[in-house]
Amino acid sequence: MTDPATSGRDTSRPGGFTAPAIAAAGNTVITGTRFLPDHNVTVRVVYCGHGLTDYLAFTTDLHGELVAELPISPHSGVLAVSASDHRPDPDGECGLLWSNTETIGGSSAR
Repeated sequence: MTDPATSGRDTSRPGGFTAPAIAAAGNTVITGTRFLPDHNVTVRVVYCGHGLTDYLAFTTDLHGELVAELPISPHSGVLAVSASDHRPDPDGECGLLWSNTETIGGSSAR
């Protein structure tokens, strides 16, 4: 049986992990790949114009994919969103491996 903590190994990153990746699917949905399968994920939402940050809990599917519908209003402004499945990364913020940061809302909406 494969240890989920060692899945996604990539020797090009410190700690040997491939970072998860997220993308916006509209103004309120984030999709992601390369997370640990069937695992808790924290999605960090920074409200850029307000100096506020929310941390939301979601779970990946059996393939390590994430679909997260954010409970935000279209009037929330520009948001910077990233996600972590809590794998350690000594060079990452708070010692965690984080995805890329996706900007949604405002003029960057897709």
